Amino acid sequence: MNEKIKEAGYAIAKGGVGSIPIAGGVLSELFGVAFSDPATKRREQVLLDIDDRLKKLEQDGYNIEKLAESDEFLSISMQAYNIALRTHQAEKRAALMNAILNTPKLSIDENEKLMFLNYVDQFNEWHLRILSFMHNPSNFFDENNKPSYYMAGKATVLEDAFPELKPRKNFYSQIAKDLYSRGLITIESLNTTMSEQSLWQPYTTETGKKFLEYITE
Repeated sequence: MNEKIKEAGYAIAKGGVGSIPIAGGVLSELFGVAFSDPATKRREQVLLDIDDRLKKLEQDGYNIEKLAESDEFLSISMQAYNIALRTHQAEKRAALMNAILNTPKLSIDENEKLMFLNYVDQFNEWHLRILSFMHNPSNFFDENNKPSYYMAGKATVLEDAFPELKPRKNFYSQIAKDLYSRGLITIESLNTTMSEQSLWQPYTTETGKKFLEYITE
């Protein structure tokens, strides 16, 4: 019903543009080309993304007709679809589509899968980036430009990996707390001083590793 209301509002807006004297007709056409109904446009893209993952499953030898009869696969796919409609962030959408792809592949409890989808819904793209960083900090540096530290905190390494986060300490500190509270990483504060060897160690929990595996292609 909400989508119908949005589509009706879009149609009314386009009609209103068309009523403008002289330039109305041209503006109406421009409106239709440049501002196509966003709900429909997003829905079509999400469906195309799902179709892409289904084709990959088929290429990997999975019977799509049998998957369509699986209550678990249908539930995951429908929830991922609904969450994807509510976000424009590409990394979150990719995570949701990868969850569909990995649902028949990974032996993760169904309830955990649904919980992981809810995490993606509640997180923003920086939650996913920072969690991935915490799992393998070395991956975020070119081998030739990998910084060297004597003693530092994870925050220092994070800021070197993502310079845009340097003026946003409160922001990424809150994200670390979010990840810690959900049992995905082992440390709540990124400011604890540690040795260089410790800095490059993964700080994801078993649940964090499982979550990343589930949302990664």
